[in-house]
Amino acid sequence: MSVIDGRIKPSVAKLWHKFYPDYTPDRFGPVVETHVGPSQRVLEIGAGSGEGLQKSFPLKGKVAQYVGIDLDPRVLDNPHLDEAFVADAANLPFAEASFDVVFHSMVAEHLQDPATAIRETARVLKPDGMLLFETPSRWYYPMLVAALTPHWFHCFYVRRFGSGRKSEDVFPTVYRLNDSRSILSATAQAGLITEIQFWSTPPGYLRFSVPSFLLGILYERTMEWLFPALRSRIVVIAIKKSSPQAPSTPPS
Repeated sequence: MSVIDGRIKPSVAKLWHKFYPDYTPDRFGPVVETHVGPSQRVLEIGAGSGEGLQKSFPLKGKVAQYVGIDLDPRVLDNPHLDEAFVADAANLPFAEASFDVVFHSMVAEHLQDPATAIRETARVLKPDGMLLFETPSRWYYPMLVAALTPHWFHCFYVRRFGSGRKSEDVFPTVYRLNDSRSILSATAQAGLITEIQFWSTPPGYLRFSVPSFLLGILYERTMEWLFPALRSRIVVIAIKKSSPQAPSTPPS
């Protein structure tokens, strides 16, 4: 039995396994691990406490130094990090060209000033350094609902439908860096060459009943296939230009 089976009705779990037999919840972790090496300094923005079901990355001991920042003071006790700081992504407490890789997972949607945060990331990256992040697409239907509902409703949904997170780990969202236009604009202004990928996932937000889950499958295999921007996840791979002559966006 998978972790999915313990959180949803057996009838929905059966459909989940039928239509998504090879689904892996953490596809972004391997992306990060692919782009880091033992000689590199790596920074995670929004590293969190590392407790419970908060996402953590097994980089400690595999890279030269794994540093994390978060606005939540619990980051100081995160056991997965070599060093931790309470800090804002828009005001990083590090010198220029300090890191080979900077990454974050499900953080971009919370950034109040994403353009400044991206510039700060570019500042602390070494030449040819890399920014990696995943975030929900603002055009994914649950995110459209989230943008129109208050924060207390998000906490209620987490408690009621068992996403696995605690209410205190649900933070306000603003969705200012969650579409290709805003991402390309912010990264180009910061001197980053950017690739954007759109990933589909099972309709987990609709897992509360068989009819809703089936409707989600239909949407994912029609509308999301036709219009990639409607898919649930955006994954960004951006490289800091090593010279001012380099193009700001990859060639088509």
